[in-house]
Amino acid sequence: MKNLVSDILNENTKSLIKSSPIYQILDNKFHANKLAVAGKRLDICANELAIYLLHVGSKKYVLRDKVCLEIGSGWLLTHSLLFYLLGAKKIYATDIEPLLQNEYIAKAVSKSVNWSILDSLSTFEDRELIKYRLEKLLSVKNFTVEKLQEFGIEYIAPIDLSQRMPSEEKIDFIFSKSVLEHVPVDDVVPLCENLISGLSKDGFMFHLIHLSDHRDLFNKPFDFLIYPQEEYSRYLQTRWGNRIRRSQWQQIFSNFKDLNFKFLFEWSCNDKSLPDKIDSCIQYTDEADLRISHIGVYMTRKDG
Repeated sequence: MKNLVSDILNENTKSLIKSSPIYQILDNKFHANKLAVAGKRLDICANELAIYLLHVGSKKYVLRDKVCLEIGSGWLLTHSLLFYLLGAKKIYATDIEPLLQNEYIAKAVSKSVNWSILDSLSTFEDRELIKYRLEKLLSVKNFTVEKLQEFGIEYIAPIDLSQRMPSEEKIDFIFSKSVLEHVPVDDVVPLCENLISGLSKDGFMFHLIHLSDHRDLFNKPFDFLIYPQEEYSRYLQTRWGNRIRRSQWQQIFSNFKDLNFKFLFEWSCNDKSLPDKIDSCIQYTDEADLRISHIGVYMTRKDG
């Protein structure tokens, strides 16, 4: 109990510090600069997106002239840029908070290996067109909001998609990576309802959901499973993860009568210890269910 109380108090103290405007500005710039040459570099994300689309079974021209929505576009909007490279006509890049650090986008583009981007994406669009669009991106030194709009990307933040969609326009492709696990449990169903109703008849969604404790992903991926529900606030659900396990996600998705869904893949973490006691509020079927760390989910409308 002492450790539990200490964890909560420490997190509350951190939240007060992190809520200061100066801290947020500096922290966002730090993360954007770091990610621009690492996990959000354009070539890395191109390879990643290609893997997801191959799992879905997508073919040539999958996003050409389509309307796309990225949930949780973060600091650099890298995936939204990839949708542009694949020929999307309109892209809504959304986030619950205005995290965009547009001065670092050019670095995420210019530090990439061009041929890797072309190789990753050419299965899904004409290679010469990708090259032409990529050259246009490379020519930009400052990706202002206005410049992003020239590429069909509309940045909308803050927006809570559990409350409303960014437009009445139907969406052909909805994408998120490591986002849905940060949605507070009470908001998950309203969010899914809005996404399903906003999806076009022939549209599809792909969500990579990361089920581990985001406080310490690599060393203690299951520690957040020990906390009682009454002590695990909306803030902690947003920060560390909402703790929904694979079996519960399956039940949530199964309850939507208008939704077809399929788990395309799932990964497990088997080299780390589970806590001695899992709180009774956690819904799971067995140890294997607890240990699932990632799920890739493909969704379409049943009337599609």
